[in-house]
Amino acid sequence: MKFLLIILAIFFLTVPSVFAITAVDSAMTVVSLESYKCIKNFGYERAIIRGYFESYCGNPGGDIDKTFIQSYTNAVNAGFTQIDVYMFPCTGIPKCCVSDPTPECLATNFTCKTPQEQVNQLVQWINNTKINGGQDIIVQSVWLDVETDPASNNWPPYNTTLNQKTLQEFKYAWDGTMWNWGIYARANDWATITGDKNWVLDSSRPLWVANFDNIINLTQNFSQFGGWMTPTGKQYKWIHLFNIGYLFDLNNKFLIIVV
Repeated sequence: MKFLLIILAIFFLTVPSVFAITAVDSAMTVVSLESYKCIKNFGYERAIIRGYFESYCGNPGGDIDKTFIQSYTNAVNAGFTQIDVYMFPCTGIPKCCVSDPTPECLATNFTCKTPQEQVNQLVQWINNTKINGGQDIIVQSVWLDVETDPASNNWPPYNTTLNQKTLQEFKYAWDGTMWNWGIYARANDWATITGDKNWVLDSSRPLWVANFDNIINLTQNFSQFGGWMTPTGKQYKWIHLFNIGYLFDLNNKFLIIVV
């Protein structure tokens, strides 16, 4: 899910009322007020905005996504009342990432902030930031993005025991906030990161799975992992929509509302 900008169509489904809520997702660039208004006019009711990223060029790595506030403000002003945040954490061993690194940069022992520090930074920033002259930022749910990214050298595959410990630390940190949170992942990444597709972090948390098979079916082609018997939601297709210049992901119906 690490793109320049992704807009998602996500469908939340309550039982037994069978009421669907669609959503959009953005990262790394500000989504304009006009774009959110356009999206809202097409029936989308929930916005999911990246609030934290690995920042692997920093030391220590992990930082606030500075585009979050303006995108959040634009979403609110466009009429969105249900807004989530997702976190792409810094893990593994960040590296010198400039195109022509100096010997000093190459010799730097880059590190990540601890999971607790990263969670605290995001939570405190959201809690302490106001928009529109004093309005609180209200987040419905948080999604912890668990996927491999070779560019940032995250989740080292040679140390799956450490990766499991890191995931447990993120779980404890998010549990401690009392915020609603879930996991974004796919089976292959989960197996690579943890060393065991069936390793369980917390299967009581909702799973948002990526499986771009172009099939509008929540369980078809779903390979169980992490203790999850079925996903809460599924990304199934990339598509350009609405002629507003953004790439959209289409997602199948969510089975529960995560609020």
